[in-house]
Parts: sequence; structure tokens; C-alpha cells
Amino acid sequence: MKKRIFLGLVLAAVAAGGAFALPELKLSAGVGGYFTSDFGGGVKGSSGGYTISGKTPYAGGGGFAFFDATFMELSLGFWGGGSTFTMESGGGTVETDLSVMGLDIGLLGKYPLAVNEKLSVFPLLGITYRIMLSVKNEDGDQLKNSDGDDAAGDFSALWFRLGAGVDYSFTDQVYVRGGLLYGLRLANKFENDYVDTIPSAADPKTLLGHGLEIKIAVGYRF
Repeated sequence: MKKRIFLGLVLAAVAAGGAFALPELKLSAGVGGYFTSDFGGGVKGSSGGYTISGKTPYAGGGGFAFFDATFMELSLGFWGGGSTFTMESGGGTVETDLSVMGLDIGLLGKYPLAVNEKLSVFPLLGITYRIMLSVKNEDGDQLKNSDGDDAAGDFSALWFRLGAGVDYSFTDQVYVRGGLLYGLRLANKFENDYVDTIPSAADPKTLLGHGLEIKIAVGYRF
């Protein structure tokens, strides 16, 4: 009886080891498109019964290329979109439509879990540094900061992203990849500078920048 129990434990350990064995390291690369957004962002304060705020949400889309090493994805994306910059003070609300363009450099950690021979899913966790290349008003003029310089770079920021992805293989080499990510970002220079212009009595603070990202791509394994 003891031998049978011992043999059963050994077989169970072997089966568990196989189920949780590390995925084989494979290299691949690909290209695709993505939608990106920032639902928040800006600054806000209140004093004497009125609100002072500046809000900078935006949304857009573009293309990206990626390099994958099973447990890591490095990507470079270029996108464009639109924003409505809303400024509110005791004198009323002013809305300005803007066009924006940016460059994303991303690094994501991932752990593939095979569903079957063709399908695998994986959690994603990582960072993106978003470099804002252009922020223009309705007349096509670059937005300026308080120093009179182009303000695009003031909107650049570091993002922290969490999500999930899926790969479906058509052949041993060719596969399609989908991904859904939610991100939070640090306050950018524009927001920090804007806070400094609001009277301290208004208790100014930056608003949380956060948004969704949806990606679809075709990859090739080497």
C-alpha cells in the first residue's frame, strides 16, 4: 500500500511539473495597429466657491512594431489622435480642440499559458514611455507653454500598464496577437507647471491620467 501511495505521489509530481513547465523560449517579431487613450489628466483646484481646472483627455490610433522573446515584448508605436482641452475658472469654461501625435516605447513582461496547440493566453505587466511629438490647435499651430516654446514635450509621461493578450497560430511561424491593456501614468511637466500657476489657496492638484489600449498584430517566429 505504501509503495502504491509513493508511486502515486511521484506520478502526480511529474504531471504537475509538466503542466507548469517553463514555456520554450522562442523569438519572434511583428507589426500591427492599436487604439490608445487617456481618459483623465490635467489639474484641479477650488477656492471661494469656484473651481479652477484644466483637463486634457485624448484618444487616437496608429501602428506599432514589436520584438518578442516569450517572456518579454519590446514595442515601438507611432499614433495620432484628438483632444479637447477644457479650462474652467470663475469666469466660465473654455474648450479647445487639439490634434496630437506621439511615439510610444514599451516593455511588457508576459507568461504564456497554452490552451491548445494553436492558442495561448498570457498576462501582461510593464511600462510605456510616451513621447508627445506634436500638440496643435484648430489653426494648425503648435501649442505653446509659458516660456513661449512648443509645449508638446511637456505632455510626455511614463505609463504603467496591466492587461492580457492572446496568440493564435496559423502555422508554426505565423500567428496573430491581440492585447488589452489598462494604464496609469505619472503627472507630466505640463500638469506640474500648471499647478504652480494656480494660487495655493485653491489647493491645486494633478488629476490621474489613465486609459485603455487595444492592440492587434501579426507575428512571425524565427
